Amino acid sequence: MAIKMVLQRALEDEYMQQISDLGVETVVAKSEEDILSAIGDADAYFGGMTPQILKEGKKLRWVQATSAGLDGYYFPELRKSDLIVTNIRGIYSDVIADHVFSMVMAFARGLHHYIRNQSQGKWKKGAPVIHLAGTTLGVVGLGGIGLAVAERGPVFGMRVLGMDPAPKGKPDFIARIYSPDELSDMVAESDFVVICVPHTAETEGLFDADMFRAMKNTGILINIGRGKVVQLHALAEALQSGQIGGAGLDVYEEEPLPQDHALWSMENVILTPHVAGISPEIDKRRKALIVENVRRFCAGEPLLNVVDNQKGYVVDATSIWKT
Repeated sequence: MAIKMVLQRALEDEYMQQISDLGVETVVAKSEEDILSAIGDADAYFGGMTPQILKEGKKLRWVQATSAGLDGYYFPELRKSDLIVTNIRGIYSDVIADHVFSMVMAFARGLHHYIRNQSQGKWKKGAPVIHLAGTTLGVVGLGGIGLAVAERGPVFGMRVLGMDPAPKGKPDFIARIYSPDELSDMVAESDFVVICVPHTAETEGLFDADMFRAMKNTGILINIGRGKVVQLHALAEALQSGQIGGAGLDVYEEEPLPQDHALWSMENVILTPHVAGISPEIDKRRKALIVENVRRFCAGEPLLNVVDNQKGYVVDATSIWKT
C-alpha cells in the first residue's frame, strides 16, 4: 500500500516528482479544512500542527515541521503524543555563523560608526578598534549553529568557550565547555558572547540584568538565536549605563522591534531584521532535506532532525542534517 503524505504547501515540481518517484501519494492542502479532510488516512504530514489536525490524523506516524525553531509549534497533546516530529535544523548553520562574524568584524573595525558617519556625510576618524587575536568568544549553545560560530573563532585568533547542557563531545577548537549553571562564569571571561540556544522554558529571559552584570563592561552581546532569550529592557539599561560594551541583534523579544525602542538610537548597537538565515542556498537545502526524510521514511530508516517532543528541540546529534 502506498504511503500517503499531506503537504500544507507544494514544493517545486522537481521535488514533488522526487517524492512521487518514491511511491508516495501526495495531497497538497490549501487550507486547514483541506488538511482535515485528507489527514485521516495519511501516514505523514508536512506543515503546521493544530490539536484538530492531530486528532483527525489517526494514522499519522511522522510530521515534518516547516522550520528549525519550533516556538509556538507544540501544544500539550502533541507533547504527550508518540508522533515523530522532525524540523529543518542544520540548513542554516554556516549562513548564520557568517552573519555573526559580520557583526563581530563590524564591531572590531568600527564599521557601525563609519556607516552612520557615511549616512550623514561625515569624514570622521577615531572609531574604537578591537584586535580580535587574543580575545575570547563565548558561544551559548553548541548545536549546529553554535558549533559553526565556534569553529570560526580560531581563524581570527580567538579563544573559544562554549556553554551547552548536553555537549556532544568537545571539539579541539573549543577551549572549555561550561554547564548552564556556570554560564555567568563563561560570559565573565568573554569579549564576545553569542547566543545560539533555542527558546525553551529554561532559556526564556536567560539574559537578564544579572547576566549583563556578569559580563565584561567591554563585552559585546550578539543574539541570532531566539529573541525571548534576551530581556530587551535589561539589555537597553546595560548598554545605556555602560555595563556592557555593545550588542548586535537579529532577533528580538518583540518583533518587529517597536519604533520608539531605545535600541534604535544607540551607537554601540547593530540591528538587523531577523535576516541571519537568508541565503539563496537555504530554499534548496530545505527541500532537499524534506525529500531525504521522505526517502528515509519510506525505507524505514532513522529520520533526520528528530525532535524531543518534551523538550521541543533536537537532542540527538546523530540524527542532525549536515549540509
